Amino acid sequence: MKRKRKIARVLTSTILVCGSLLMSACTKIPQEGSIAPDITYKNRKQYATSGLEQNIGVFQTSTSTLPLNFEIVDIKEVSGKSISALNENIAIVKYKAPIIGNESPAELALKTDTVMTPALSINKYTGQVEVLEGNKIPAGEYHFNIKVTNQSGSKILQDALVIEFKEFEVKTWASGMLKQPEIERVGDTPNQIRFVGYLDGAPLAGDQIDFTKNRAAGFKGTFVNDANDGEIWSVNFPVKEADTYCTWRMVSSSGGTNTVSYEAFNFNFVIGLPGSYVIRLYK
Repeated sequence: MKRKRKIARVLTSTILVCGSLLMSACTKIPQEGSIAPDITYKNRKQYATSGLEQNIGVFQTSTSTLPLNFEIVDIKEVSGKSISALNENIAIVKYKAPIIGNESPAELALKTDTVMTPALSINKYTGQVEVLEGNKIPAGEYHFNIKVTNQSGSKILQDALVIEFKEFEVKTWASGMLKQPEIERVGDTPNQIRFVGYLDGAPLAGDQIDFTKNRAAGFKGTFVNDANDGEIWSVNFPVKEADTYCTWRMVSSSGGTNTVSYEAFNFNFVIGLPGSYVIRLYK
């Protein structure tokens, strides 16, 4: 009887050991320091405006062991354009001490330092691509190969991020406009914008549209002239997004009498690179 109980105990122990080994074989325990195979950027294709400061890309680590470090290993533009503008150094001001607000120019100079920084770089810890204001990146589609590293090793993600740069863009326009405003770059100089209003397809003289009302809203610039071919403004680039307010002077004739009325419309636009531009507005 004792021998039977002993055999039963041995069999039970054997079954438990085998069951534990079987479970270990079926359960995959992640190794410390692993990089997940599904790491990627959320929304791989991104858009940016040349000349403006931007932080681009949200990296999804999945189950990777943190921390991760990031490095750009290669950049290519799909049409073969040079990428030299992405590596061009830009002077930026860094503060070495708190700014109170009433410093003299000499005191402010002691609290600041100017450093040269690449126009485009990647944040080593977050994976965001950081673009500085004042960059001269041409319009194009840029593909980034990015190396991701943690304590277990590294992995190069081919085409991890694709950024399409535009030199200008119309963001919004009022429903009362006939169609979307159009932006055209017409030269490298001078740094100005010529606004042309079109009424029923015919161009208007500069004095028939007006941006001087409500200048608290809109692009920042200096009025130059009301010319026959539009209203001209001198601007500093980049021109950042603002709710631009434009007034149209409308002249209608009835019974030999001219009646003047005014309509106001808003639109938003950005222009990144310095140069001479024409913006066409349609009513």
